[in-house]
Amino acid sequence: MNIAIISGSARPERQSHQVALEVQERLSKLGLSNWLWDIKTAAFPLLDYTFEEHPNPGDSLKTVKANLDQTDAFIIVSPEHNGSYPGALKNAMDYFYKPYVHKVFGIVAVSNGVLGGINAVKNLQHYVIKVNGLLSPEYLITPEVQNLFKEGKINDEKYAHRMDVFLDHFLKLAGALPAGK
Repeated sequence: MNIAIISGSARPERQSHQVALEVQERLSKLGLSNWLWDIKTAAFPLLDYTFEEHPNPGDSLKTVKANLDQTDAFIIVSPEHNGSYPGALKNAMDYFYKPYVHKVFGIVAVSNGVLGGINAVKNLQHYVIKVNGLLSPEYLITPEVQNLFKEGKINDEKYAHRMDVFLDHFLKLAGALPAGK
């Protein structure tokens, strides 16, 4: 199984990216193949053509498409921006459609506030359904992210436990772990 972790913020000083890196590290420790689709470094232009219709897709689009074709499941790590998920995340994901169909999606939302990005979760759930992805009913909210990490590592055991539970449920649904484990 190959899992894409989508780091959904293109902003400088983004705190959600450290959450995406933590997810990736935990998947790697479990011996699971994964890759990080960093929306910021991919730096896609504003959508004019989808990948399938694009007359001349650039190298960045081609690289992501090749990775998506090898992806079995997705974990989106997104901050909440103005009551939803970032426009840069939607712009990047909208370039593609077929690679998402019938693949399991898990959602991790991140916020500096106490609600942990729950509005981003709600809107991403709608998006995943629209692209015919299979939505994991479990999600992970990350409230007050500025207090959960120190030097890039989780320093809050309760949040670390919640992340482990989320990943366990996601991996069972995606088929990476046996259901009885």
